[in-house]
Amino acid sequence: MAPGLKVGDLVKAKAVNVLGNRRAGDVFGPWAAKSELHGSVIECVGVGRMRKLKVKWNECDDISILSARSLELDDLCTSVEAVEESTDSESSIDEAGDSMDYSEGRQGDLEEPGVSQLRPHGTEWLVETEGIQIDYYDGAKSNLDFIWTFDNPVEQRSPLEYFCAMFPMVEAAFWIEKTNARLAEMKRKPLPPAFGTRFGMGIRRFENILRCLSFGDEDCNDPWSPIRPFMDALNNRRQQVINPSHMIVEDELMSSWISRKQDRTADGIPHLTKIIRKPKGVGTEIKCVSDGLVGIMLRIEICEGKEAESKKKWSHLPAVTTAVELKKCGLLFTGVVKTASREFPKEYLNDACKYRHKGDHICLTTIIDNCNLIALGWKDKTIKSFVSTCGTTQPGEPHKKHRYSKEGDIITTEIPRPQLVSQYFSASSKIDVHNHLRQGLLNIEDAWGTQTWWHRLAATFIGITVIDAMLAYNYERRVDAKSVEDFANDLALSLIFNKFDGYELVSRRRLSDEPIAAEPPIPVVPFETHPLKSLLTLPKYKKNIGQRKGHVVNVMFVQPRGNDTMLTTSV
Repeated sequence: MAPGLKVGDLVKAKAVNVLGNRRAGDVFGPWAAKSELHGSVIECVGVGRMRKLKVKWNECDDISILSARSLELDDLCTSVEAVEESTDSESSIDEAGDSMDYSEGRQGDLEEPGVSQLRPHGTEWLVETEGIQIDYYDGAKSNLDFIWTFDNPVEQRSPLEYFCAMFPMVEAAFWIEKTNARLAEMKRKPLPPAFGTRFGMGIRRFENILRCLSFGDEDCNDPWSPIRPFMDALNNRRQQVINPSHMIVEDELMSSWISRKQDRTADGIPHLTKIIRKPKGVGTEIKCVSDGLVGIMLRIEICEGKEAESKKKWSHLPAVTTAVELKKCGLLFTGVVKTASREFPKEYLNDACKYRHKGDHICLTTIIDNCNLIALGWKDKTIKSFVSTCGTTQPGEPHKKHRYSKEGDIITTEIPRPQLVSQYFSASSKIDVHNHLRQGLLNIEDAWGTQTWWHRLAATFIGITVIDAMLAYNYERRVDAKSVEDFANDLALSLIFNKFDGYELVSRRRLSDEPIAAEPPIPVVPFETHPLKSLLTLPKYKKNIGQRKGHVVNVMFVQPRGNDTMLTTSV
């Protein structure tokens, strides 16, 4: 900003701000973003706050009307009179002396702005005008493979079998012992085998079990000890049964948590994370790795806080360093560079004047520790910067955008993408889709109302297991794939009537004062003939649940056709 400007003053301004990206690109070429316009004020327009200046620019002979806020005094001279005075003083120099060389003082201005941007933090990048034609990845592409212990063919496998294959059933027996111990402390009956199948489960009994649910002993040296055994068991189980494909994806998910006071304090949880961009951005952040083809979780890890995360080897590394270190471990990497841009030519790739149309890209290469690195800028709605150790710039699958015309027709627009970019976006959203299925459709966290933070994380881990089981089921049985709702209903019924301990369904005492007459055993009805209804429809529980303000538990009951036997359990 240069206040007090008058007619005749020499001013300067950024070319992009005055001319716009397109006009500035025509005048200055690829260096338009760093270029400046120099001109003189030829007229003052308006008075007071409406006062503007008419400026004629030397580089393009254009005339612009701008406010004084967008202009600066030229560093070389402040007015036409100063230029004339400096010219007269130069002419008075002794003829025998050498003339002054001004090129040294203006050397930084004469240098192309893009050259310094190609040496971020001393790392030199080269522009590849012909792109990358050969992929550094020479391995074979593999599909996801499961290491099952099933004896039956794929067509006969049920959702329960896939859930048991994904869930750590061996550790579950230890968790039942811990839960029974806490039930005994509350003077409640322990969990006998096949409890739900033999006796049914009331809402009070169900809530007592959830309240006493335990996964391990509390350790004063480890604040995450109540939930760590569950997380470790899930990771070990994934390592035993899943052989991932050639692509894996790293991202994060959130386990929502709000304290008893309905504010955003930790309230007992060791570390609380707040991420504004997330739909449910207050809670526990969990780093996770999933398969790039199907989306099944391979490993999860809780973010335990700044101090604990700083001790980890791969914590907060720059993108370039991450790519180099992974290459030393035998893994190739492709990622979007946002803030961790050390040694990466981000300013050069984010120059909007270098891209004429959507779909244009710029490719740079360098070598660090014998690792071939690719820096790619690709323009869509915004410019996205990638660093990679694999992939090519040959045409890949285009990005298809669907829009509606005024007549209501669907118009599809294709934006070109290099093979490196299309391969990245084919797998980058797998964890986001998984989160949507878990939080938006299954939604166990909201159905399981709790005031214990490790129970909320347990609900998240169970939801992850259910979605992984569904993805595995649909991956192997593509013909009769199930939705989240259908899969969860079938799984819930199978868990209610499970035969893990060899028990069959037994009639429960009727809720009436009439004596129970001897009657033959009730035959087990197929699962699909059991209609699901909300427990709120039962008169016995409708009033009680309505009186408990702020604490609602979603439950269901199963009633076989032709019989009034009632069985309740959690959804």
